[in-house]
Amino acid sequence: PFLKRTFLIGDDHLGILLLTLGVGALFMMMFAGTLVSRFGCRRSMTAAGMAISSCILALPYMPYFYGAIALVLSLGASLGLLDVAININGIKIERTLHSRIMSGLQALWSLGSFIGAFYFAALLHLDLSWYIVATSSALVILGLTFFFAPHLDGTATPAQGHSGLCMPKGEIIVLGIVCAIYFLIEGSIDDWSGIFLTSEKGLDISRSGIGITLFSAAIFLSRLPGDSLVNRFGVKCVLSATFPIALTGFLLLLFSSPGPFLYASFILIGVGCANTIPIFFSLLGKQRIMPVNEAVSAVSAIGYAGILLGPAILGFLGRAFSLYASYTFVTVLLLVGAIIAIKMGTRYSES
Repeated sequence: PFLKRTFLIGDDHLGILLLTLGVGALFMMMFAGTLVSRFGCRRSMTAAGMAISSCILALPYMPYFYGAIALVLSLGASLGLLDVAININGIKIERTLHSRIMSGLQALWSLGSFIGAFYFAALLHLDLSWYIVATSSALVILGLTFFFAPHLDGTATPAQGHSGLCMPKGEIIVLGIVCAIYFLIEGSIDDWSGIFLTSEKGLDISRSGIGITLFSAAIFLSRLPGDSLVNRFGVKCVLSATFPIALTGFLLLLFSSPGPFLYASFILIGVGCANTIPIFFSLLGKQRIMPVNEAVSAVSAIGYAGILLGPAILGFLGRAFSLYASYTFVTVLLLVGAIIAIKMGTRYSES
């Protein structure tokens, strides 16, 4: 909103900025695995944290729209590098501990997203200027980056003769498609649930955020015990048990009237989808098709493509038919993704 006000731009130009952020992240994800191999998780994440802080610090002072595009592109690329490096670091810790921790790590990512949004909103609520809020946020990110950097994995294992671009191979593509489907499912709730509740279910706009709030809370709380559940019952059992929960949630979302069952649908979807992506990132540490760093990079890029394309696809279906059609499409994707996930998860967990 502040950029829109600063540059006096319309929604179309603001959309370009948002798309640029995603393009930067997606582009970097295709090369991030090679960068992490060459420089290690510690250096990669430290550089990404410094770049993120610098971009946030510079954005309020950028007087030109095209300069802002360049900064947002750099911000997206830095976020993409951080995303890949932090998952690689998590897989290396799992290998050292010989135990799953990925669900817990991604639960804390969800908590960090909430705290970051709350911190930003709280500073704005105090009527502080955008410049002060951005500067404060940038300094917090920079401080956390340097505080945690010494505890990150610093091992560098450069691959000889590698072109730098991490292209998925064989079944890595299938693993990436599963992650893309589940990223798209999460994105469908993030981007469209508020509009669906108000336009299709008739809820007042003041209650439009209930769905995403319940969904986010369910994701966070379900990921906390996720590693223990997988360690105790196995990948196949957890995936097989959570799929019907998510499917029930979507059926309730489609067919229930405003009330407790409609609200419960978001909780069920969150519980049912929470641990699939962490499980699959953990499985990347067991596959032998590609080096782990490159596999994480490739799967992250494919999954992020689902985040970028998802809102547009659902919006097109919603415009052509209705948002009921959009969420019916998402439900079918869930069915396809769950079948593939159970099959692939069982195979890798037994190998």
